[in-house]
Amino acid sequence: MHEVETREIPARSLLCLKRNVDGQAGAWALGKEFVGLFKERQAPRLGGRAGAAFCIYWGEVSGDSDGPLEWCRPVPEEQAETLAAAFPELSLRTEPAHQEAFIELGPGGEISASQWQLVWESLHAWGTERGVEASELGGRVTYRATPPITKDSVPDCDFAVPLR
Repeated sequence: MHEVETREIPARSLLCLKRNVDGQAGAWALGKEFVGLFKERQAPRLGGRAGAAFCIYWGEVSGDSDGPLEWCRPVPEEQAETLAAAFPELSLRTEPAHQEAFIELGPGGEISASQWQLVWESLHAWGTERGVEASELGGRVTYRATPPITKDSVPDCDFAVPLR
């Protein structure tokens, strides 16, 4: 089992791209599209894990299930409306402050199905032991590029579940 930690996430404004996708290939294609938008047009970054891009799994993504999946990037609240106008293909929404239980997965690329299963089991066992439940905000993978960021950088990632 993996070690579970918790962190506080502040309320934040998010630019998001949400779609139903089939399988891991569809999930990766949506992620590449999302990242590509920010390569074409610059947007300010927020620091730390709370400012990192993340992907919410609103449902299972497999050959039999199509999610949906939502890619999100936190943006400065005072610039959110202007940035939303600059990225019309993205939706702007706010997420409330919350606590997350998470498992640090480290630098990575693709996460295997067996890793997903072990991470989920670890998070659910942790929650059951402590009497806490996941909120309706959706399980997520957070990706943070560690400076210096180059075209060959591999992001650190973690799997998180917002708590009630």
